[in-house]
Amino acid sequence: MSSLREEGRNNNSFSADRHPQFGAALELRDLRICGYALLVGAVGGLIAQVLLELMYLFTNVFFYGRFSFVSTSPSLSRVGAWVILIPSIGGLVVGLLIYFLEPTLKGHGIPEAMESVLYHRSHMRMRVVILKPLATALAIGTGGPFGAEGPIIQTGAALGSLLGRWLGLSPYQRRVLLASGAAAGMAATFIAPLAGILVAIELLLFEFRARSFIPVSIAAVVATAVRVELAGWSPLFPMPIYKITGVRELWLFAILGVLAGAIGVLMIRALSMVEEFFDTAQIRYEAIWGPVVGALALGCIGYFVPEVLGTSYGTIRDILNDRLGAGKLGEIAVAKFGALVISLGSGTTGGIFAPSLVVGGGFGAVYGVACEHLFPHVVSNPAFYALVAMAGVFGGVARAPFTSIVFLTELSRNPNALLPLILCVMVADGIVRLFSRDSIMTVKLAKRGLIVSQDYWVPALMRASIGDVMRRSFRQFEESRGVGQFLKDLSSGDSKPILIVNSEGFQTGILEGANLRGIDSATQPAFLKDFARHDYVIALRSETVDAVHRRMLLQGVEIVVVVESLEAPRPVGVACSADILQARRWLLEEDGLIAASQLPVA
Repeated sequence: MSSLREEGRNNNSFSADRHPQFGAALELRDLRICGYALLVGAVGGLIAQVLLELMYLFTNVFFYGRFSFVSTSPSLSRVGAWVILIPSIGGLVVGLLIYFLEPTLKGHGIPEAMESVLYHRSHMRMRVVILKPLATALAIGTGGPFGAEGPIIQTGAALGSLLGRWLGLSPYQRRVLLASGAAAGMAATFIAPLAGILVAIELLLFEFRARSFIPVSIAAVVATAVRVELAGWSPLFPMPIYKITGVRELWLFAILGVLAGAIGVLMIRALSMVEEFFDTAQIRYEAIWGPVVGALALGCIGYFVPEVLGTSYGTIRDILNDRLGAGKLGEIAVAKFGALVISLGSGTTGGIFAPSLVVGGGFGAVYGVACEHLFPHVVSNPAFYALVAMAGVFGGVARAPFTSIVFLTELSRNPNALLPLILCVMVADGIVRLFSRDSIMTVKLAKRGLIVSQDYWVPALMRASIGDVMRRSFRQFEESRGVGQFLKDLSSGDSKPILIVNSEGFQTGILEGANLRGIDSATQPAFLKDFARHDYVIALRSETVDAVHRRMLLQGVEIVVVVESLEAPRPVGVACSADILQARRWLLEEDGLIAASQLPVA
């Protein structure tokens, strides 16, 4: 009993007597992680700014022949046919970095961070922090059709992981710092702190607990503050304030969600096919030459549709401000789709957030223009449909609907868009989940045989009390009873648990028949207390199964004795590991997969 009480006090025993609730929901060690997350957020914000500056530098060097950090776009350059070859320079350098230095540079970054969390105890290497921003800046600066957010998320995640390792933190604490770094990267890149928090929760943490989301939130806020201090608070994509004309227009946004979901499914499958093609192609040094081939294809597309080159942030602004015609919008959307799938599938590095915004925005705007011709009194503005479709496509392919909704709300700074955003994104997410087992974040991991689920819920073991799964049928004997008399009273076919109590009925031990084998009670008079075992835990019937099971694992025991009170521990039930597993069956009953009558009765 005393050990149970001490465990309940944890590390906060100094104040448990005066403040019994202190540390019950959040421990002091979690506050220390918050301090580390603050540091991760500050450095993550700086790294995000450095990456953006490097992108601008390489863009100016390769497309304008000048050493400058001024923000510009490859689509405005006048290099002519050289635009076909310039992306290959970046592809070659990135391929060399991937082949000789760091294989995890390949791809858009988030799957690698997910794999680290789920399968490598949140370990990431130091070289990722240095090489990922450099490789991404080269890829995008030479025309790669990517965004900076995915690589920044991986870079921030690596930063948090490294700090956790240097500090000797546990795998879970490293995971929190890894997610904090990822949130910092996302928040700083787009000045979208809440989206940064949600992307960490939906794609890396797979939970919503105070001990994780508080540090992540601190990191996102600090990173955003750093970026604002360096670059100002102006929105990345300024646009007018849009609002729906009425309830009738929501039907059009719902249909748009279906179309956005279909585009998402097509994007996932197309990228998977291209990746498989390059992975199975009989090309020597494929890791080097794959990105070069993909970059050549990108250059050819960019020669005819220059708007696909680079991050296309300027194109996104044009789409959201209704500056492009329907024909041009469709051309850009199709070209960006092809450029993204071919380039990323070939094995280079870059983020998918910004490209999915271009693809979704282009198709959404075309849809909006068509609806405006058909229903002129219902449609508010085609650019509004572009905004909502951006969220629908991104939310569907990433399987991060809440991140997508909040992300586009923060980017647009338009609260009126919330209702259409929710409707479109949720419909799109449903369509993608219906037709695709994996998201664009997990399809690569699934090919490696890794199991990644982007759904999370409160586990059954945290929703049930130990009193719900305990066995109320057990045998009870006083510790002073002689072994001989006990053996006479014990039925040979009785398999009920045997609990040993003192004269007051308080729990003192447990017993199994094997403990009494070979005992001759006639020549070796003994009492039950001499053979009682103490390898069990005591729990209150109101405690969650999860908390009790945790103590069982920590103490290496498989039996729990349930009592009404710790002060007067009279047993009311007993449970073992097999009984605890029955709590999982409740989920099957809730889902209607088995009938309640099939559930065992305690």
